[in-house]
Amino acid sequence: MFKEKKVRLLKSSEKLEISLEPFNHDLLTVSPVTVVPRKSIQFAPIGLVNMLNTGGAIESVMVVGDESLIRIGVKGSGEMRVFASGNPVSCKIDGVDVEFCYHDQMVTIQVPCPSSPKLSVIEFLF
Repeated sequence: MFKEKKVRLLKSSEKLEISLEPFNHDLLTVSPVTVVPRKSIQFAPIGLVNMLNTGGAIESVMVVGDESLIRIGVKGSGEMRVFASGNPVSCKIDGVDVEFCYHDQMVTIQVPCPSSPKLSVIEFLF
C-alpha cells in the first residue's frame, strides 16, 4: 500500500480488505510474482514510485534463459522499486552498472532521464 510503503505478498486465493476514511485515499499496485529459476528467488516489479500510475512505467519483464537474470523495459525516470526475496548481485541500466539499495526485500534504484524516447533496459542479476 502506497501510504504505508509496504509490500504485501498474497496468494491468488487470498483477499485483502481495505478501509478508507471519508475523503481519504490510498494507491495499490498489483504485480505478478516471477520466480527466478536457478535460485528460486521471487521477483515482482513495482514500478516508478514517483508516478501516480506506478506500474504503468513497466513495459516488459523477461527472465533471460536459464540465467538468474531479469530484464525490465521501463519508460520514464525516477525512483524504481522491485520486490525481490533475495539480494541482487548486480544491477545495470542500459548496460551500465548502477548502485542499488536492498532493504526489507525491496530493491531501489534511480532511473535517469533517458537521452531518447526509447525504453530504459534494467537488468537485475541474482
